[in-house]
Amino acid sequence: MKYKILYTLLAFGIIASGCKKSAFDETSKGEALGTFTVTAPSNNAILVLNSATPDKTIVLEWTAAKPGVNTAPMYKWVAALKTGSIEQPIVEFPSDNGGNATKLTLTQKQLDDALKAKGIADGTKTELIWRVIADNGSIKVNGDTFNISITRFGDGVSNFILYGPVSSADVMTINPILTAQSLNFKWQKSFAGKAGANVTYKVKFIKPDGSFTTPLFEFTSNNSGLDSNLSVSYKDFDAALTAVGLADQSAIATLKWSVEATSGTFTKFSDYTNDVSILRDVNLYMVGDASEFGWDNGNPTYMYRDETDRGSYIYTGYLNAGDFKFITVVGSWDTQYGNNGSNGVSLKAKGSDPDPGTYKVTTAGFYTLKININAMTFSITPYSTTGATIYPSIGIIGNFNGWGDITAMSKTTFNPHIWMITQIFAADTELKFRIASGWDVNWGSAPTNKEGKYGKGVRDGSNLSVKAGTYKILFNDLTGDYIFYTK
Repeated sequence: MKYKILYTLLAFGIIASGCKKSAFDETSKGEALGTFTVTAPSNNAILVLNSATPDKTIVLEWTAAKPGVNTAPMYKWVAALKTGSIEQPIVEFPSDNGGNATKLTLTQKQLDDALKAKGIADGTKTELIWRVIADNGSIKVNGDTFNISITRFGDGVSNFILYGPVSSADVMTINPILTAQSLNFKWQKSFAGKAGANVTYKVKFIKPDGSFTTPLFEFTSNNSGLDSNLSVSYKDFDAALTAVGLADQSAIATLKWSVEATSGTFTKFSDYTNDVSILRDVNLYMVGDASEFGWDNGNPTYMYRDETDRGSYIYTGYLNAGDFKFITVVGSWDTQYGNNGSNGVSLKAKGSDPDPGTYKVTTAGFYTLKININAMTFSITPYSTTGATIYPSIGIIGNFNGWGDITAMSKTTFNPHIWMITQIFAADTELKFRIASGWDVNWGSAPTNKEGKYGKGVRDGSNLSVKAGTYKILFNDLTGDYIFYTK
């Protein structure tokens, strides 16, 4: 019995000992660190440091490495010569925020100074390999190794912007035969990175889907490329368009333009590009003692246009006995069209060219004259006004004046069938030509020419659509011809 009790106590002791909770050490003894991915710059990046913009920043970015239990990683960027080993970098920088950020921001000067300190010469292109290293004190994780080409400070040009012409939906109209009038392009002056160095400029033009590395055409800026502006004559600009296949002057040339600045071997484009739309067109005006205002080139007789042939100009009205010819710019004798000696057409394209001859009217009266500056043809024929109505008043009417009363046009006793007005339209408008009262006599456009700036009016025709702007408007009640000259 004594032994039985002893065995029982031993059994309880063993059981009690087996049920006792063990005390484990749960303190972490190590750190883990995940991988990460570089997001910028891409592999094989090319970086040309610009001595004129030393404070411009370069940014490298990557995703965060998943930290261990207690310690967030620190990051640094290292770079070595491509011919060397990434394990022996020549340049290293901690990331932003003392190495805590997943981004490194350097100025171009900081990077240039670091390369200079390693003996890399000014303006030298250096091939490097680089990586980002994450380190939490226990574990280092290397990012992928990338290639980069860096050119040290040498030549450089500062950033600059374009001034004008600014991008616009408006179309610029130029006379393609004029050498005395110019398109003018202006931009901010850029400065060279090297003391005493010059910056030269080229203005480059492309189609909207083109590339400035292969422009349609280009011009060197004024003063042999040294000035921050370009003046190019209408004629030279037309020649440039024609040379690249844009020969149709009736088509609007829609282009983009930018400026390339160069100092030494360094080139840089303007910070942005501008759009420009060009229409090549010629206005024609009659002068001479046969015309209403004589030889006053500041107050000539305005010609009408043939909507089916933009090179053809028309006038139907009264002429004195006498001589006349044509000019293309009010107030200037530089460009003229006149008689080639056999009642054909001769062009004086610039001021130094000889003047063409004149056409003659032997008997005063009403005539229709036509001149085509593309075909270089001219004709003049008598016009009968028998039965023509003499209207006491004609004007324009439309949205701009609420379609109420007409805004009256004026005429002269010399030409009682030609009406004119200078009118400002604050907004786009529709309009027609009409007598003073009622709609029995009104003229609109042909249905296919509602937006045309010139054409032949049709009785009870369609409303003309006119863009906002200031115009000198002419209307001929004998023929229905009308034209809007932009002021």
